[in-house]
Amino acid sequence: MSDRPPFQRFDFLSTSESGLNYVRERKGGVTRVLTPSELDDFQHDPKPCDECGEQFGCEHFNCAGEPLLGEAELESIPAQWMAFAKEYGISRNDLERLQHVEMHEDEWRVVPGTNADMRAQELVILLNEFR
Repeated sequence: MSDRPPFQRFDFLSTSESGLNYVRERKGGVTRVLTPSELDDFQHDPKPCDECGEQFGCEHFNCAGEPLLGEAELESIPAQWMAFAKEYGISRNDLERLQHVEMHEDEWRVVPGTNADMRAQELVILLNEFR
């Protein structure tokens, strides 16, 4: 475990008497005015990455919140996925998902009958972009 505090997405500039929060994004410097519920949405749903503050996939985690494999770990994955993995990043669970993906009529798709989660669907989209 790290003793480092979690990444803070915003610098809080001020709060108005009406409860509006004036914040500046640490990454990018955009200033926003957020209601308490909007601020809560940004802070908790989904939890931001502790490294960089992104909420919907980053170089550390995919959109399912799973840690991506590091450079050393990538060397142990099947050769057919190596170039894709280096370009987009994959997790251990993605390797399982990729077992249920096939090429059909020059396009990647989830094998029919497979119960595919959102990340599996995203992998298919990314694979089709990658080809």
